[in-house]
Amino acid sequence: MRVITVMVLLFVLFLGVVYGTFTATGSDRVDMSGVIIGLCTDNPQEDTTVIDSLLVEGYQSGASYPQNISIIINKNTTVYHKYGKNLVKASVADLHPGQKIEIRFDGHMLQTYPPQINASDVIILYDLK
Repeated sequence: MRVITVMVLLFVLFLGVVYGTFTATGSDRVDMSGVIIGLCTDNPQEDTTVIDSLLVEGYQSGASYPQNISIIINKNTTVYHKYGKNLVKASVADLHPGQKIEIRFDGHMLQTYPPQINASDVIILYDLK
């Protein structure tokens, strides 16, 4: 009887680990949500509008306090507009201060001030203005 109880307990524990893994690595996870408070271009000395990074104020997943994070935009970053549950591909040029966005990170955060991290996806929710 004791062996059966231990086996059932281990099986339930295993199911919890599997469920947690699938939930944590799901494709619709959001690592941060916040508002764009600034845009940085690749070279401020040139007359160019290529966006290099965003300064975002918001909450990281699981955080209880807001923080400013520099979100690095690279060639692998995809930008979307969210309409209901649908995502429509957008352009980096569609990003501007005052937009509410969600971000999926790619890689590790650099512990500078403000912290910096690469974005894999930026999802534009709406404009606050």
